[in-house]
Amino acid sequence: MESDVGAVLTRAATVRKDALKRPLTDVRHDPAFAAAYYRRRRQYPLVERAATPEEVSQAHAATISRLLIDALEKCRRTWEPLYARLPVPIRYRVTGALPAWQTLWQQMDGPSRESLMTALKTQPIPKLVRQFADSVVSALPQVQSAWPPGELRLVASQSAVWQAFEVRNGVFYEPTPALHRLLDASFVADDVPVGMLKLPAETLCIIPEPSSWNRPNGIEVIALFKGEQSISFATWSHPADEGEEAVADLLNLSLSAPDKTIQALLEDVFRASTSGDENLMQHWRGALDYAIKMLLYLTVREAHVVHDRAYTDAPRNFSGLGKRKRAERLAEIGQLYDRHIVGPAILDAGLTHGLPADDGHREVRGHWRRPHFKMQPHGPNASLRKLVFIGPTIVRPDRLGL
Repeated sequence: MESDVGAVLTRAATVRKDALKRPLTDVRHDPAFAAAYYRRRRQYPLVERAATPEEVSQAHAATISRLLIDALEKCRRTWEPLYARLPVPIRYRVTGALPAWQTLWQQMDGPSRESLMTALKTQPIPKLVRQFADSVVSALPQVQSAWPPGELRLVASQSAVWQAFEVRNGVFYEPTPALHRLLDASFVADDVPVGMLKLPAETLCIIPEPSSWNRPNGIEVIALFKGEQSISFATWSHPADEGEEAVADLLNLSLSAPDKTIQALLEDVFRASTSGDENLMQHWRGALDYAIKMLLYLTVREAHVVHDRAYTDAPRNFSGLGKRKRAERLAEIGQLYDRHIVGPAILDAGLTHGLPADDGHREVRGHWRRPHFKMQPHGPNASLRKLVFIGPTIVRPDRLGL
């Protein structure tokens, strides 16, 4: 048996040796297949060479450009009517614009990312917006020619505001409809100093009552960014021409003179303005007046504030839901946002309407005095002053003719 096995192995080895001695014959392939194979091999070699530093730099620059274009395209989607009912900052989250910017930040090299983060966290908003828009336009000359004139700069400018708002952990403050009407009707007395302006957070966004957004000169949001000696304001508003889209405006308000009255400070701002645009100045009078009254109301001790955590506390456990339903529910949650709701839920109807006066007299007639903020004397010999909010008050009620 062993000899038989040995014979078989010897015979197999002899066959293999004979096969190795035979001349090799060329395998002929179709010319088209061969050409395609060689092209593939040039593109995907079996052994790749290491990329040169120049090639690595070019590939990184191409990635940054692609991510930048993607972020800008998603920012442009915030203008779509589909998102018009949402506050402007939330549109940037819902369209994926903010996540797109975050992806871009992660792909940037260390020094560039650190420089951008420092600017987003510390620079006054008007300066930040100008520099950011210049950088985007210079980085994407090929995109600028493909977009309508000026639109690339506009989209980049607007996105810089909400990138800064995100990086600075901005919070939302939203007046109740009742407080919105009260603030609209109130005024700030001439003696209230700038030092009374105290922000509840370093960065916040005031969202006026939504029914006023689409009115001519209606303001959608007022964002405030506190610096060392100033407050930067950014507004989204609708011009008097109802056919135009909402526009963004920026302003820096100095806090270097805390004893100066608010009225005097606003007069200085408008006097120093070089634009000469009366409509723009009127817009800022209304926006600053509204924001300042909101801040003063928050300073008053009896201010009513409720922290609504609709986005944070929304349930995200969707056991039993299919993939489509889960995605729909997550999209609904994405449109929620945490906010501080400021002011009473309702007002006495009598506080929002004037009352008829009686027949003419030369003496002071009974009437409603508008709600207002003022400095009230208090302390020893009335030597101190504190900020108070005086609600609608009836003057000479005995002469109302009731």
